[in-house]
Amino acid sequence: MRKLGLIMVACVLLAGCKDPYGAAAKADADIAQGISSALVTVASLQQQGLITSAEALNVANYLEFANQGDEAFGACIQVAHTTGKAGAFTACAQAFNSTLNNPTELALIKVNNPQASANISAVVTGFTTGVSTVIAALGGK
Repeated sequence: MRKLGLIMVACVLLAGCKDPYGAAAKADADIAQGISSALVTVASLQQQGLITSAEALNVANYLEFANQGDEAFGACIQVAHTTGKAGAFTACAQAFNSTLNNPTELALIKVNNPQASANISAVVTGFTTGVSTVIAALGGK
């Protein structure tokens, strides 16, 4: 899972921001893929007995919330691409970052097993680091 976060950051950095739409769209796709991978990881953690069914459901609910945020991010960057408004891509990424850091939703990812907690935290950190990197790379575009 830690590799997932690093891959997302690397993809964003490689995309650069000469093309803010391309960079934002790449981040959108990478995060969607990361969420799918995270759901598989959650199922695996539950099958291994590292998290309870209730914990798995809570984490899956957070991931669904993150997925909805990613879908909104994707829609926002489409509008930004069409309108060409200055700062629009950055605003989309900032809104998504706020969504990912919603304290109520983050409370859902608490699990008792330290190993499982580390895996889940790595996923969430990967998402937020990826979006923060996009914001920095966009530089206000």
